[in-house]
Amino acid sequence: MPRKDKTDSAVFRHLNNLEYSYEWDTYCDIQEINEVLAHSSKSKSGNTGYPDAIYVNKDKKLLILVEIKPLLSQHTSENGKENPKKYAVDGVLHYMSYFLKANIDKQSTAGFFSDWKIIGAAVSGDIYDEYNHRISNFIISGDVIAEQKGINELLNETDYLMLFDNIDEEQIVSNISVSSKKINKWLRSVDSQKRPVLLSALMICLFEVKGARNDFKNGYNSWASETIVNNIPKTVKKVLSGEKLPEEKINVLLAELAFMEHDQDLNSQSILKDILNELSDVVIPLFDRKSNYDIIGKFYEEFLKYAGVANVKKGIVLTPRHIGALFTELIDIKINDVFLDPACGTGSFLIAAMNKLIKVIEESDVPNKEEKIRSIKTKHLVGFEKNQTMYSLAISNMLFRGDGKSQIYKEDFFSQGAEEALKELEEKGICPTIGFINPPYGGKDSADNPTKKEIQFLTRMLDKVSRYGLMIAPLSTYFKEDSVRSNILRKHTLKYVINMPKDLFMPNAATNTAIAVFETNKPHGDQEVVFYDLKDDGFILSKAKGRTDVYGKWPKIKNELLNKLQNSEKFADGINLVRTRLRDGDEWLIQAHAATDYSSLSENSFLKSVKEYMIFKAKQELDLLEKDLDEVTLLEVISNYYGGGAGE
Repeated sequence: MPRKDKTDSAVFRHLNNLEYSYEWDTYCDIQEINEVLAHSSKSKSGNTGYPDAIYVNKDKKLLILVEIKPLLSQHTSENGKENPKKYAVDGVLHYMSYFLKANIDKQSTAGFFSDWKIIGAAVSGDIYDEYNHRISNFIISGDVIAEQKGINELLNETDYLMLFDNIDEEQIVSNISVSSKKINKWLRSVDSQKRPVLLSALMICLFEVKGARNDFKNGYNSWASETIVNNIPKTVKKVLSGEKLPEEKINVLLAELAFMEHDQDLNSQSILKDILNELSDVVIPLFDRKSNYDIIGKFYEEFLKYAGVANVKKGIVLTPRHIGALFTELIDIKINDVFLDPACGTGSFLIAAMNKLIKVIEESDVPNKEEKIRSIKTKHLVGFEKNQTMYSLAISNMLFRGDGKSQIYKEDFFSQGAEEALKELEEKGICPTIGFINPPYGGKDSADNPTKKEIQFLTRMLDKVSRYGLMIAPLSTYFKEDSVRSNILRKHTLKYVINMPKDLFMPNAATNTAIAVFETNKPHGDQEVVFYDLKDDGFILSKAKGRTDVYGKWPKIKNELLNKLQNSEKFADGINLVRTRLRDGDEWLIQAHAATDYSSLSENSFLKSVKEYMIFKAKQELDLLEKDLDEVTLLEVISNYYGGGAGE
């Protein structure tokens, strides 16, 4: 049986190797903490008790309590409260409970901890054995102890502090999810494809135009349902006209709203009033919250999910916000750049470009900065989107992001209408210089699937921009269509290809992707290409929020990525960063050019690979490779296969 003192010292070593401002200890000298723990003995004798490890940062008002057990079987009791002396989780929850405001007798002590961040961690097993330890983390939030599910490691000081920055976001996401579900339920009689259009219109009707009175927002609560229906098109036209949107674009949206006039439920019940109140009171106020989280994007995502909108999960993959921002940092951007997104969806790339251009202007010494910023919103953003659902949301999205003037066209990028739109812009002196695209995935350009292929979107986009073109697409895009890829390199230079984390688009799509960066109108020739494998972006997948930067790791990872790309000669290791010249027909992926990495090879990894092969072999022999077996059934099958002589 492992010795507890040996286990404790291993955990202490691990904690002290992490980034902390002070040392970990088994005791502290802060009076208020000792007062709370004065009667916290796990034997419930009323004597003093202390966790196995304690960390205090008085400056940041951070307290971390850790309980440690040598065996996995000692991690937690059935409910986590039965035996604090025997189990790690029970123990740390026991000590944390004494710091709950309701359990602190002395009022002055309770006031002392009112703004402290208190964390508990339970560790069991061998922390240096990947498969033989467990870690659970808890925080005190709102005088309640909350488990941080999905966080199964000990964090450094900064990452633990980040947990508290995300508490508010959890509530925001919960509210948004509830509202999205509620609004869709109210609209159950409306076709799912029309719901996003109506949602977009209602949000536009609630938009506050600076210096103008919004009669709709101020009056709808006293109107009959039929009056609300009649005023929606008028208000949409008034708001969007005030934002200088071209009349033809406004008419496209109004035409999609024509169904309301004949919808008896919308005209006779209080559905629209209920939805407007929900948007006005709950949803829209959240858009003004200062947060690193894409609140508007999450609302659209949740709404589309509950609406069950066709083709949103299949083919259309909404771009994560941090990827849009990354695109703007992979290239040098100038004040006069014009951005093009040929498949703009809800407008996330255009918003990222707008924010970057505004930042560039604000940090420059150019005169008339306000005028320049207005010009960006009027002339520097161009988008095409043929899907009515996405187009409608893009209009309202840009409006609430501070821009109602972008040149977003409801057109197929490959259509004659798109070609004419680009020519009209050119006549006005508006010529795209940079292209960003996350194209529809899985297109075949066939009778059964007329959506163009990803490589076709890339080819046309590169030919339409004068400086740079960036795309994120499935890995298959970068090794198929040899002749098309060769033709691209005859005209344009491939600078970087960055493999992205495999779960980047989870939970909406399980697609392995890569970002390609091109310098346009410059034949590739014998230029070297930099390939980079970004295995981890620091984001964590949670059930409620999807993938979020819970620990705040992305800024550091992004800066490291940019530094290595810009200094690739220094950092090239032939494994995670490769510089190479392409031959005709070469794949545009790091896997085709990198050496095998043996640095992490160990006895444990070797044994793991052998076990995985044995499982694969058994499933292959028994024709179970395509079967989704639960763990118990799989264990029985493997045991019978090797124990019953079938593999001899």
